[in-house]
Amino acid sequence: MRLRLARCTAGNLRAWTGLTGPQMQHLVGQLWELAPDTGRGRPWALRFADRVLLVVLAYRTNLTMQQLGALFGVSHAAAHRALVRLAEPLAELLGPPPIDRRELWVVDGTLIPAHDQQRTAKSKNYRRSVNVQIVCRARDRRIVAVGAAWPGNRNDAVVFRETLAKTLPDHPRLSGDGGYRGSDRIRTPRRGPDGRIIKDRNYRRFRKRRAVAEHTIARLKDHQILRQCRRHGEAINHAVAGVAALHNLKLDIR
Repeated sequence: MRLRLARCTAGNLRAWTGLTGPQMQHLVGQLWELAPDTGRGRPWALRFADRVLLVVLAYRTNLTMQQLGALFGVSHAAAHRALVRLAEPLAELLGPPPIDRRELWVVDGTLIPAHDQQRTAKSKNYRRSVNVQIVCRARDRRIVAVGAAWPGNRNDAVVFRETLAKTLPDHPRLSGDGGYRGSDRIRTPRRGPDGRIIKDRNYRRFRKRRAVAEHTIARLKDHQILRQCRRHGEAINHAVAGVAALHNLKLDIR
């Protein structure tokens, strides 16, 4: 049975996509501005709003193209074309990092199991994964930036230095855990002469602030595509940035 956005009830829409009706309508408007239908070439099998719904469902549920095609009443090739067409514009909605230097930013890395053998490596989760660096704002858990996917056997400090350190503007209040030791751009816990972390009152406060990044990553992984990504090449980066954009959308429009 073909699923139409206009026929979805508010409860069903949120259960399937994690977005409310106003959030979905706002997302459709944003994507239309970035990638409107030109009327040229092959006609689309689905309306634009349904294609946006298909992409959000693909990220949220990680259904295969055959399953999505059956759900929307189209072929798996048509479902794949819709996903490829809108994945990059959705990633662009993440936008550039904010310029307010007073905000506290927290960085952390996460392992995402992926099928692309050229980008992945056996990781500490015993699966072929990629390492993605995510920077969020401590005040409201808004995603500031996401890094490009690197092989999962690289540690966080190396991946940050080779990805976000080259694109992220200098920020005086950027914090990370002990894995970023030696990075001059990231605040890490203080260590004693023996090299061990000094676990005093300041360290307990530091842990509470840094836990924001872990909680944010946990919310991102409500989208099942970040638990078993079947995308390849640059599409992995588009998927992570697209999920981050959806996360920010839910913070902006409640």
